[in-house]
Amino acid sequence: MNTNDDQPTGPEDRPATAAHNRRRAALSDSQQSSAEKLRADLLDLVIRHERETIAARALAGDPNPTDADPLEYVKDIAAAFTADAVDTLDGYLDRLADQLTLDDVRALRVAGEAAQAVTPRVVVAEADRGKKPPRIADELGLTPSRVYAILREQRDQ
Repeated sequence: MNTNDDQPTGPEDRPATAAHNRRRAALSDSQQSSAEKLRADLLDLVIRHERETIAARALAGDPNPTDADPLEYVKDIAAAFTADAVDTLDGYLDRLADQLTLDDVRALRVAGEAAQAVTPRVVVAEADRGKKPPRIADELGLTPSRVYAILREQRDQ
């Protein structure tokens, strides 16, 4: 019995012939086609399940059946307002005025006031979780000195 590692031990170790390579390629193509079909079928099943779940949750009275971020629209407005991509502030505001109703503007204004009122509590909570004031300031769009002032004010209360 020869235990030399250089000797072929099975069919997979033998040099491949051109015919063998063609068969291997054809097999890979058919396997790939099967895999692609399986992937497409699974994706269709997932999409169908997701749609049925959303419909069932909506019928059951779920106010957010898709679990969408309820603040996504507000975040889009804020991002566009602060983005450098806005060609001119007046142009952006004109487009926004065409999109928003009086009810929308009122809701945004009241939400802005609520955000301003809750900011100190959120700053303190994040600091209590170990987040550093400069990081809090960066995420909130405030200066670090303002965050430090909020923390001092809240400690003094």
